[in-house]
Amino acid sequence: MNKKELATFIQYDEYELLELFQDEPVSVGDDVCAGILMYVYEDNNNFKLVFTLDVYRKVCTISITYKDYSVFDGEFLNITEIHKRERDLIIRIKGMEKVKIKFFKQLGVELL
Repeated sequence: MNKKELATFIQYDEYELLELFQDEPVSVGDDVCAGILMYVYEDNNNFKLVFTLDVYRKVCTISITYKDYSVFDGEFLNITEIHKRERDLIIRIKGMEKVKIKFFKQLGVELL
């Protein structure tokens, strides 16, 4: 195991997430220090992405809707790292790339 796998929280760069989502996250829950953040992204094609990140439990949820109809819902456990690659958000689970959120041309999720 490497250092990232042993970390007690998800490794990520908040500026990379800010660049992709084009807005600040909302802190979820009563305790601001709880480490639960929600990012929302809406594109011009009526797709909406809600990405919730529980930094300390190492969990994220992804919900994509199209005109308020559910397209994709998923919860991912044991997240070790999240990083931006070009116009995509890559989610590493137990150190391996497992999920890609595509922001451009059309919003989508690819399971790797």
